[in-house]
Amino acid sequence: MISGDVDYHLSNFTLDKGGVSADEILGRGRNTDLISDAAVALMEARVRKSGVLERLERWTAEDRNTVGMGGRPSIISYRAVLTSLLLLARESAPMHLRRAALLLQVRLSPASRQLLDLPPSNDALIPQEASRERWYTNTVRAFHRMNALLDPYPQERYTAKTYEQIQDILDAHDPDRAEKYKARLDEFSALFLHMTFMEQPRELRRASAKLDVSFDQTYVGTPTTKGFSHNTIKDRIAVERRVGDAGQLSPGPVDAFAGWHVKRGERGDYRRGEKDQTNPHAKGANSVDFAWGWVANLAVRVDSELPGSKRFPSLVVAATLSIPNREVAEEAVSLLRSASTLGLKPGVADADKQYWTNSLPSRLLIPALATGFTPSTDYKIDRLGVNGGAHGALYADGDAYCPATPVSYLEASKDVKTGVIDIPTYRARVEARKDWKLHVKEKAGANGKAHLRCPALGPSPTLTCPLREMMIGAAKKARPHAEPETLEEEFLDTICKKHSASFDLTEMKAPQQAFDYGSQEWEEFHEHARNTVESENNQLKAAGDEDIETAGRRRVRGFASAQIMVTLLLVNHNIRKIASFIDDARKRAAKRTPAYPAPLRRRDRVWANRYTKTTGNGDLTVTRTVRTSRTSDTTSDPSPRAQHHPMRT
Repeated sequence: MISGDVDYHLSNFTLDKGGVSADEILGRGRNTDLISDAAVALMEARVRKSGVLERLERWTAEDRNTVGMGGRPSIISYRAVLTSLLLLARESAPMHLRRAALLLQVRLSPASRQLLDLPPSNDALIPQEASRERWYTNTVRAFHRMNALLDPYPQERYTAKTYEQIQDILDAHDPDRAEKYKARLDEFSALFLHMTFMEQPRELRRASAKLDVSFDQTYVGTPTTKGFSHNTIKDRIAVERRVGDAGQLSPGPVDAFAGWHVKRGERGDYRRGEKDQTNPHAKGANSVDFAWGWVANLAVRVDSELPGSKRFPSLVVAATLSIPNREVAEEAVSLLRSASTLGLKPGVADADKQYWTNSLPSRLLIPALATGFTPSTDYKIDRLGVNGGAHGALYADGDAYCPATPVSYLEASKDVKTGVIDIPTYRARVEARKDWKLHVKEKAGANGKAHLRCPALGPSPTLTCPLREMMIGAAKKARPHAEPETLEEEFLDTICKKHSASFDLTEMKAPQQAFDYGSQEWEEFHEHARNTVESENNQLKAAGDEDIETAGRRRVRGFASAQIMVTLLLVNHNIRKIASFIDDARKRAAKRTPAYPAPLRRRDRVWANRYTKTTGNGDLTVTRTVRTSRTSDTTSDPSPRAQHHPMRT
């Protein structure tokens, strides 16, 4: 009963639409405009070219437990769902399954429906609400069928849980299954990013014969923001048991497989099976420096040959998702392995101090060398200067040096960090110590072992040394001279007595790099690489386009769902970068070569200079002559007609 004692029966109730259209009501105010057939065909072709559909079919067969006729065919295919999500990403729209369902329901032409094998829309025969919910239900089911093939952390995600329930989920977790499905999920991302790399023109893909990358992590939020610490979960459970009544407890976390991302400060790198001790409420910790969620591991293409030259677009060439503070080194190796499949020779792999200098060689350096990539990084101050050695040589700043190398050269990087020397002095010492570095006789293999020799030996010696007197007379130019402290045989080590020695470069506290650490070449590339990957992170998190950090743009819960959505957003990001790069190149070419020459002005076409006998455009004039005397002298015809209307040759 409503005021006025008028009985309204809702079943018969109709409301005037006013100025709102029927399409707007169906879409609940969202965009229902028709998408062009060309755009749908383009996105559908990219889904097919990625090769993901064949992988999904294979994984479906692997997970099928029974052999039989099967059930009713799916109304909406994986191809249709992925195409709809790519179309949403192209519009910079939120990656919501309800929007994807609406797109499949009302925003496709009959030709596009036929392309995606979608059933005809029966909106004329079914009430709007029922039709809309049916499309939404079928779209959600199709997405979650695909998600189930890729999810390494399956769990119920619709309700908040007690900490005891969270612990039960963690205890029931199968790490072997997780490893298998995580590999599937990473392959899903690799296939899509490989497709975007191949969408470039050949001259951009092959602008460099090798592939250089810079990799890093960036935060990705979860739809549910309440988290927990593995370090204190037992205390939480004890409190719950003392309370007893679940109704008196505040709602707990929803997702058991996420973690605390450290915004500022030192980050952990726990191995598989280790417990993450990160706790935002620990003594001395500031909770505002932590965010509950995941991290996207991204590898971006950079240029070590011509840093900053912009010979090609800086695309994301490899990506994975991971739980913060866990297996950071292993995720980096996964990126390098994925990038090595793009058809280019592996080159330089740049990263910040969190990676190369913070990880054990067995976790990152040795597997990375096996992929063919060479490190580039900055060092922590405790890794600078002399840090051990082998066979008589000294290790410093990622290289092996002659034992007679001046100490000021070896300690130059530490001295400049502590303010002992200035930058010009540092540059001079770094340049001078190159002559003292051991020469490579055989490059390091996948095991990290290389054969090095004394810098006073070989076809191009850089030193002279009394221990290698045979080379002194052959010197064609002045070289630094080594003066060992003693020349007695019993005090000499392998590097001074033999032609070469085998060095295990993975034993260095500071790993060997592609460029001499501290040199101008190293600084230019490292700065270019770090700026490029940080710029990509900022672009991906900026509002308006991909915005991968904001969980509200992808509301589907769960680790696998997040990586699927982020991967499709990265596809759109790469396509935008390629298109922008080509457009900028066309603009530069247009400025250099105008499409049409400027028209000649009228005054330049008809004006003539009677002194230079030329017209305005440089043509010579022909003047009529008159006889003025018996001597046959000729002069120009003084008539105005001859001056203003010359005849061109």
